[in-house]
Amino acid sequence: MHHIKYLNSVIIKKNKVLSQDAKMKDESKDKLSAAKGTLTVRHLPADVDAAITAQAKAAGRSKSDFIQEFLSASFGDIIGNFSRSSELVALMDRELSGVTGLPLTENWYDAGRTLAENREYCQLLNIRNDTDLQRIMMAGVPWLSLRMQQLDSGIPLLPQGISLTCALFIEAAGRERPQLNIFRRHLFWYMDEALFWREIDAIRVARLLPALEHPDF
Repeated sequence: MHHIKYLNSVIIKKNKVLSQDAKMKDESKDKLSAAKGTLTVRHLPADVDAAITAQAKAAGRSKSDFIQEFLSASFGDIIGNFSRSSELVALMDRELSGVTGLPLTENWYDAGRTLAENREYCQLLNIRNDTDLQRIMMAGVPWLSLRMQQLDSGIPLLPQGISLTCALFIEAAGRERPQLNIFRRHLFWYMDEALFWREIDAIRVARLLPALEHPDF
């Protein structure tokens, strides 16, 4: 894990540059948000075209409207876009792959979060733009290895963006218990409650944050 400690010291020196870059991207996105574009997709496999046709019909949409809605939702996702385009996320993904010995999934779309989960993260952590995500990612770097140790070691591959997923959990761990109760119910409802709080507590201890009071489980 000394690799992450070393990278942390290097990355912190670059924080100002990276933050300025994220801010510039946010400003550029604001200017583009009102613009409209046209996209033509050629050479779709026949089975994919058939699947789109069937799903558009089931949704009561034309193929054009169905694809437009699908792309707007997918690429209107702040967390997904940042995860796929951030050099820091890519760097820390590779580092976590190295220290765990687990390969990363090959494709950029093989991420471990859904659009619904990303919307919840944005709402619960008040994420509005790339600058917020850059701050969260930078702040979480020292404890990424700890979060990885908490995850199930039986997984065969690490999904793309795993470092950002860890950083989001680390960020949430710093919140107060009422907010964390919502966080658990909305995003970690499937997880044993006692285990969830143990992992939160371990991260809070590492971050030198005040201990939370828990009822008996």
